[in-house]
Amino acid sequence: MKWSIVLLIVSCHCLGAQLLINTFDMSAYLFTDGERLQFKAHCPVDMRLMDEIVDLYEPVNLTVRYIPMPDVPLLISQQGFTIATKMADIVIPEEMFVRLSEMVKSNQKVTLVVDRYPIEIYPDRIRVVEPVGKEKIEFFLSHFFEKVPKVLGIGEHKLQKVSTYQLVVSCFPGLGGILMAIFEDEPSDLTFIEAERQTKGLCIALPPGEHTVEIVSSSDATQLTLNLPDWTVRLESEEVELGTTREETLFFPSGLQPDERFLYPGRYVALQFHDGGLIVRDLRVKDTLPPKLTMSVRWLDSMCQIQLDGEDFSPFETFFYVDGEKLNMQRGVLRLSSEKHILIGVARDTFENVAYTIKILERPAEMLVFSQEKVINVGGFRFSSPYLKWQVFDASSIEVKVNERTFRIEKDR
Repeated sequence: MKWSIVLLIVSCHCLGAQLLINTFDMSAYLFTDGERLQFKAHCPVDMRLMDEIVDLYEPVNLTVRYIPMPDVPLLISQQGFTIATKMADIVIPEEMFVRLSEMVKSNQKVTLVVDRYPIEIYPDRIRVVEPVGKEKIEFFLSHFFEKVPKVLGIGEHKLQKVSTYQLVVSCFPGLGGILMAIFEDEPSDLTFIEAERQTKGLCIALPPGEHTVEIVSSSDATQLTLNLPDWTVRLESEEVELGTTREETLFFPSGLQPDERFLYPGRYVALQFHDGGLIVRDLRVKDTLPPKLTMSVRWLDSMCQIQLDGEDFSPFETFFYVDGEKLNMQRGVLRLSSEKHILIGVARDTFENVAYTIKILERPAEMLVFSQEKVINVGGFRFSSPYLKWQVFDASSIEVKVNERTFRIEKDR
């Protein structure tokens, strides 16, 4: 025989533990504090019993074989009925017998109720199959419901679904508020009654002011009095530069954080609570500033290395002009033949904001000619000449004194 045990957590109204056996369908229940174990039992169908389990018999080995003694453990009730896994007045599964045995050993009180309850319990209804007294119905149902449903007698009785929910009020000063129901299980529509106006659903929106709202569900009704502050509302519009932040504390319904930069152009709505009122700010984010542009130049003998670096919150392009000729490049190396050139760097973003930087390039001369003869000190040696020519090798520099003035000559990298 195959036994099945179902564990359910419910609230029950019994003191200590109680073993309840329904001879109608041989269903059995063990009720403890906040716990219900359901299983199958076997006993005579006409058994009616209100008893208590008081003792546990365990088999003993006797040298005298002619004295008949039970060879299996037995639970014994106060009226002498036995409970075991076989060969007893009431037969139960092994797991349940072990559980009951532990309770008896620990001196826990276990009552035993055996009777016929022709009642079937479903999630949405209760079905009484045979005629049965009102008190008997209430006793049986009290083990399964905190509030015993009203069942008059034979037939099907629908269960009224009880919804458990909490009411939450979201207040928006100056705009009103929302009264919302949050259900612990599957939500169902409520009826909100306010000033003879009925609204069905899960929430109701209310304007500023004092309101008395009655919330009616399928099982109960609740009445609340709400006072939603009536603040003044002022609308303000302004333009904001792309990439900037706001110093004041603003609330953005879009989810933008108060200290976050405006990284995308467009329109933002922000709320600000100020001096007992609400300011609704219409912020139009635009890019009106040109990119930040820098140009670095580095001489390599007769070659010139040029690089443009830009920075902007919008996409941009960079290019430069050399002596009026446009070069679509951001960096590169140019060979410049003449001694002097004009270099113009340009950066333009998506919104046609343009930045310029201009440099005049002159190739460094390798000889200085003075108008008169000078005394020159090079590395400790003194020379008298109107000419000064030098050559500086890589990673080197030299100091030259001309009429007590010191010059450091370095080679650009």
